[in-house]
Amino acid sequence: MAQEAAEAKINALSTELKLLRKGLGIQAKTLPAHVGEQLREVCGVHEEDAPGTVRGKVVETLRRLIEKLPESHRPTARIVLGFGTGANERYTQRLALLGTDADRNVRTMQRRADDVIYLIAEAAYGAPWPDAGVPAISDDGPWHTSALAVRLTLTGVGEAEVFETRRVVSHVAGLADVEHAISLARPASTTGPPDLSGLGIDVVAGGEVHSVRMAGSSRVAFSLRPPRPLDAGDEHEFFFRIRVDELPSPFYCCTPEFPCESFDLNVRFDRRKPPQRVWRIDGEFSKDAQDPLTAREPLCLDNSGEVHTGFRDLRPARSYGVGWQPAS
Repeated sequence: MAQEAAEAKINALSTELKLLRKGLGIQAKTLPAHVGEQLREVCGVHEEDAPGTVRGKVVETLRRLIEKLPESHRPTARIVLGFGTGANERYTQRLALLGTDADRNVRTMQRRADDVIYLIAEAAYGAPWPDAGVPAISDDGPWHTSALAVRLTLTGVGEAEVFETRRVVSHVAGLADVEHAISLARPASTTGPPDLSGLGIDVVAGGEVHSVRMAGSSRVAFSLRPPRPLDAGDEHEFFFRIRVDELPSPFYCCTPEFPCESFDLNVRFDRRKPPQRVWRIDGEFSKDAQDPLTAREPLCLDNSGEVHTGFRDLRPARSYGVGWQPAS
């Protein structure tokens, strides 16, 4: 009887997760209002919890359940539930993408998606966790990035323009500022810091930028402020532009301080002076990122002089991006 009861719970949770994965999955605005009874129990959701708290508990619990799966099932589980995918990619689109990556048709991927949903539900009723249902986020800082998209445009005179869209998830109540930083080139003729007067940082949408300051000899820090403080579990998206006179080195990397679920990078080179070669930098230590001699995966420019690559589950203090050897 105990086994039958456990099986009934697993099947009930599987049904709820199949409903959750529809549409935009965990990224749906309506997620807090559509969390079923079994999932509320597993995630430790209470009646008095605010919508942002509900979202935070569900997202973090599902993230931890996925980590319990065999490694070969984790990428499928993340895509099925909407982790690290595009903001507007619905379930059928995510399945099609997954099918393309695995060279399978959508019907085959649907069966695989059902299987992985069952495994997640099964993991939920496995060995209990300490503090089950409470998001284990204290070690990940006050926030993390759920999706980062960068478009970098280079000109032949060294200038660069960065367009960044960053979606963050708050881990705390009352998050009023999101700290950010970039590295700038030190002027070749001096030993002093870069001149901030030539730096342009503009928030296009999602809040405002303030407190621009030097955080090191070549590192500039600034704060992004959302329109209102974020509660734990709240998501918010910033879209901003950065213009610099010169990049510090011929590479562009994201080196997250806190976890980052996905990073999508597009670099547009000057077609009049394309680089001699381009390569992918994937999870390296910061000190090694600019080493042009390290063996890495080569990347090819398209007919527009652009290169595109993406990363998932970025580790803090590691560098991810693109490097290149400039035209001679």
